[in-house]
Amino acid sequence: MQDSSLLDPSVARVVLFMTHERPADVPGDHQRLACLLPMGTASFAERVMDSCALAGVRQLDVVVSEHPEALRRVLQDGAPWGIRIHWQHAKDAASPYQVLRGMALDPAQRVVIGHAHQWVASRIVHELVQAQGVALHMAGDVAWTGWFSTDAATVSALGPHQDYESLALRVRGMHAARCVIATQTEHAQNLSAADLLAAQQHALDGTQEAAIPASWLRMPWGAASPDAVIHAEAQIHGPVLIGPACVVEAGAELGPGTVLAREVYVAAGARVRNSLVMANTYVGGQITLENALAQGNSIQSLKWSVRTVLSPDDATMAPLRNGANGTTPWISRAAALLAVLALCPLMLPALLLQWISTAQALWRHVDVVQSRVRVREQELLTRVPVRLAHSARALDRWVAHFGALLDIVQGRRSWFGLRPRQEPEWYALGRDWQELFSRTAIGLFHAPAWTEMGGHLNSEADAAADAFMAVQSTLAGRVKILYAHAWRSR
Repeated sequence: MQDSSLLDPSVARVVLFMTHERPADVPGDHQRLACLLPMGTASFAERVMDSCALAGVRQLDVVVSEHPEALRRVLQDGAPWGIRIHWQHAKDAASPYQVLRGMALDPAQRVVIGHAHQWVASRIVHELVQAQGVALHMAGDVAWTGWFSTDAATVSALGPHQDYESLALRVRGMHAARCVIATQTEHAQNLSAADLLAAQQHALDGTQEAAIPASWLRMPWGAASPDAVIHAEAQIHGPVLIGPACVVEAGAELGPGTVLAREVYVAAGARVRNSLVMANTYVGGQITLENALAQGNSIQSLKWSVRTVLSPDDATMAPLRNGANGTTPWISRAAALLAVLALCPLMLPALLLQWISTAQALWRHVDVVQSRVRVREQELLTRVPVRLAHSARALDRWVAHFGALLDIVQGRRSWFGLRPRQEPEWYALGRDWQELFSRTAIGLFHAPAWTEMGGHLNSEADAAADAFMAVQSTLAGRVKILYAHAWRSR
């Protein structure tokens, strides 16, 4: 049954279109919808929801076409904003306005039309809810913001094949409509790569409403998510925003005017200035980004209007998550089996010595967390049993390494991967680290944390080191990890 408040002609109906595809000059394919591209610390869709909530909107219609599941994951039916979302599906993303004809609008009801890839401040939304009008902004010439309000009869008269460009022409022709002027700080859009980079300034200079979440850490140079790991020797010149699950190494240089989305790794030697680095990206030490957008191994230079796609084999910029599901390749299992057969003659004296010195034998069997999965709206942890040392003694560690080889043979581990973590340690990572590590295997060898040489460990250093293993590592990188393990075993 339809909500009675939606039929009340005295209540303005707010309809948000989230169907616009990402601009062609924005690199990568991590998000195909323009409204899911980042605007500072959150997506355009989330920022538009912020404006609607601050304007007093409590119910709205969201029109989707492609990738509705991605939008549902982000918006969660509007609960974080106290807004009830009514989902509407448009068959054709190019001309989605036909859906307005089937929404049972009262002819006298005011309808506010907005597009989630074009953010306006709450004042603009509030004025459009209160009275009919067209929201405009100054961009050299007067331009449409993608928002207007009118009566339902006018909206229902839109043609079935009306696209965004024809709608814009129609809105500009509404000469008798009241104009609502959005100032420079009250509007942002991502109709192009240049628009997307310019939109980050709203969050960087603090003019965007709710630009920085309350949970974020304020720094002299800007702000960072509490789940980000930033080395004290990183060079950061504000304003800079660093998102969840990001890692910034010692010697990396950021800012000014830089935004790191989520799950971005900036290696030592990298320089990023006046740029947006989008989710799931590794920026290697040989990379300099300036006036650019980057996602995965694709870079769009706005200074030169050039798209560069780097080979992941160069280990300079590559997708941070390689898409593997953490399974152990058969070639790795075969190599582990050969290593087990070769080491078997040494195991008997090692076990005898272990029993004589500690009265213990072999190893502990421990259930460690492998990943977090979503099943029927519930998030569950998946576990795998692995063999771990009884203690930190060298002999116990050596025997446990033999057991770890058996884990690899059985497909429970890989040669290189994450540290094994039990449930309390996994939850201590925070949600963003969990998402980053959920698709990377548990390893026998793992990247050393920067505090290990000092003789003590902490979870943040371990998590930062494990981020190396979430990257498509090179053979040279793995040789360095083996060397680090051999050095610590001396």
